[in-house]
Order: sequence, then C-alpha cells, then structure tokens
Amino acid sequence: MPNRMDSILSTGAGKVKAFRARLAGLTGVWRTLAEQHGEVMVLMERAKASDEKFTELWPTIKRELVSHEKAEVREVFPTLRTSPITRSLADHHDAEANTLEYLVKKIDELAIGAQDRRDTFQTLIDTVGRHANEEEHEIFPKAQEAFGKEVAERLDANFKAAKKRVAEAV
Repeated sequence: MPNRMDSILSTGAGKVKAFRARLAGLTGVWRTLAEQHGEVMVLMERAKASDEKFTELWPTIKRELVSHEKAEVREVFPTLRTSPITRSLADHHDAEANTLEYLVKKIDELAIGAQDRRDTFQTLIDTVGRHANEEEHEIFPKAQEAFGKEVAERLDANFKAAKKRVAEAV
C-alpha cells in the first residue's frame, strides 16, 4: 500500500496528465485514462527504489494495472471497434493488454530480490510507458474526434464502474 508521499506524488502526476489531456481537447474517459496512466507510472518508478518499496507498492500497482486494462477492454474498446477510424487501434490495444497481463503474472512468479524480477519489472514499466504514450497521443485523440464528448462522458462512467468491480476482485 502506498505511503502518504507515494500517494501524493502519484495523485499529483495523475492530475498533471489529466490537465495535459484536457489541454489537448480530451474529455471524459480519455482524460480519466490519461490521469490513471500518470498515477501508476509514478508508483512503478517509486517501486524500483528497493525490494522493500517494491513489496510495499506491488499489490497496488498490480491492482491498478489489471483493473485499468480489463475495464478498458470491457467498456471502452468495444466502442472503438464500431468506427473504421479506431477499429485497428482497438485490436492493437488488445494485443498490448495481453502482453501487460503476461508481464504482471510473470512478476508474481519471480522472487523478490531476483534480478529476473527486476528486469521483468523494468520491461513492464517500459511497456506501460509506451502503451500510455501511444494511447494518449494516437488512440485517444482519434477516439475523441470519432465519438465526441457525449460518448466520452458515457464511457467514463461505465469505465469507472467496471474498474471498481475488477479492482475489488483482484
């Protein structure tokens, strides 16, 4: 569980990402997703500091990553498949989501303190960073344009509810 400083830094990074998304014209679910990217990236970077910090933060990181991806796949990306503009982006996302899930499972199997675990965790950080950047700069702007504010707001509510349900089950 994140301590007070981890929570402050994570929340702050999320707010910065949300603000940048808003400046880029993103609304609703697109802004929420960007905010969550910022939050989890800070937690992952903080977890690299030591095996103790990793042990403290990994359950939260895992819950946030898995619930975020599963809620996206369930609630957001089916809508993206309805438009020819975003359909291929949704398919690409699903492949990346499978990679993220694989890395999370692999990290769970590796011993704390093992170099393999550290290397795999760094791979996860790099993968999440690329994934978030691609979503925020390619997928979300196209989706915002294709579906508009009303759909983005509806998807936001659906995504948040799904993420909460998944997080409670992880």
